[in-house]
Amino acid sequence: MTVLPPLTTRDRVIDAVLVVSCGIGQAAALAVAAFATRDGFAALHSGNGLAVSTVMELSVSGVIAALCFLVSRYRAEALGQSYAISLRRALYQQIARLPKSRHEQRRVGALSLRFVGDLSAARLWFGRGLPDVLSASVVLPGAIAILFALNPVLAGVGLVPLGVALLVMGATAWHLGRRHSQLRRRRASIAISMIERIAIAPELDLLGRTDKELRRLDAQGASLRNDALARRGKTSSLQAILQTGVALSGLLMLWLAGRSGIAPASVAASLSVLGLIALPLQELCSAWDHYCAWRVARRKAERLLSEPIVKRRRPRKHKSVIVEVRGTLGREPVAFTAKQGAVTRMRGEHARVLARCISGLDKYEGLDVLYDGQRKTPRIAYIGDDHIGLQGSLRRSATLMCRNRPNDRKVAEVLRRFGLGDLLAAPRGLDQRLSENGNGLSAEHSMRLDLARAVLGEADVVVIASLRWWSGGKRSDLLETLRRQSAATVILVETENAHSLKKNSKVI
Repeated sequence: MTVLPPLTTRDRVIDAVLVVSCGIGQAAALAVAAFATRDGFAALHSGNGLAVSTVMELSVSGVIAALCFLVSRYRAEALGQSYAISLRRALYQQIARLPKSRHEQRRVGALSLRFVGDLSAARLWFGRGLPDVLSASVVLPGAIAILFALNPVLAGVGLVPLGVALLVMGATAWHLGRRHSQLRRRRASIAISMIERIAIAPELDLLGRTDKELRRLDAQGASLRNDALARRGKTSSLQAILQTGVALSGLLMLWLAGRSGIAPASVAASLSVLGLIALPLQELCSAWDHYCAWRVARRKAERLLSEPIVKRRRPRKHKSVIVEVRGTLGREPVAFTAKQGAVTRMRGEHARVLARCISGLDKYEGLDVLYDGQRKTPRIAYIGDDHIGLQGSLRRSATLMCRNRPNDRKVAEVLRRFGLGDLLAAPRGLDQRLSENGNGLSAEHSMRLDLARAVLGEADVVVIASLRWWSGGKRSDLLETLRRQSAATVILVETENAHSLKKNSKVI
């Protein structure tokens, strides 16, 4: 089971310490500014000019507070980005190790949301919310202490309305997480639906479904808007309650000062400190919003990271291997052996399932796959119905399996031997650009490219479980070329679909 990345790595601990240190610096600067403000108002009230020391204290404290704020925000963003990088890596590593069958059970695009909304929630919490909490944990106690130092009576009475407002905010904010959960579910539904439909939008339009899809999109958008407004109303109400509490606290301070004859300078300084108390409280409201979003995303990430994985290793054995499969599948006994360096044909209704297990794509309880009597997986090239490729050059596609890319001369030589000379003769040769998953290539070309990739990648085992193999001609020549170019053990899957294709395919 993979767990979430830890927060306490060296770089993130340093960033967190810097954020807290900046908070301490801000609190100290605010303390100096508060007392300097009191001295300044006292001087103005008495008709005297401002002392040079007062002006210097106000200036220096303002500059220090601004610098601390700048450094704090900068390091906070670094903290958030650092955690997002670690989480992104952990999520992709887990997704890559999931069984292929688990991928096929999910809706198209569902996993991609982990790299958009969930990562944004993580970045906002660790880059803004958590640093704001750390800063507030230093600034708030310091500001309250300064307020009591200025005038204990004003502080004790004036903070009562603010305390009541905080209690009301706590009760109001309790269900914000549920709002985020509903909002995320709506967003995910729309995003996944669009990912599914964008690729086939022209075909859907040809079927006359565009108007229906637009109506469905409008209905989903209306539901999303309602959930977004509910969440925004909840967060805005927290800010409104806080501002009301601050206003009532200031009013109560002024009323008390008028009744008790407290010096105007102390009142002015206390009101300024009250405003400084309100700032971190507002940031805490936003931090709670970010935390609720992260909590929802964290549950999804933890669920994904807790799923069972298939451990695939790719050490090269530098020789062909014997492949053995023993056990049961669907209550049927399984016994299969692929001879070392030979071509072994696999038949039966479970042939494709066994081929995926041999390749390491899937893992089924009750099945043991051994390579030379060991469970350690060699380098395996699996050629399925669909060509797998990233957008890029022909060179990149052909060497996708290579740890160290061979030189262009060798790549071109292998491609020619598999009958891809026409591709190399095209403008730009190996530099020509291929689309994702070989879109634009014929089934025969993509099949030959897969075989060349297996040779260049020095695969120990080549598993061919593709209808493309049966749709093309000169299969015996391709197999012979593969045998000459590689000593790998070859497993060729023959299914009922393949036999049917061979029997019924005709050119009319």
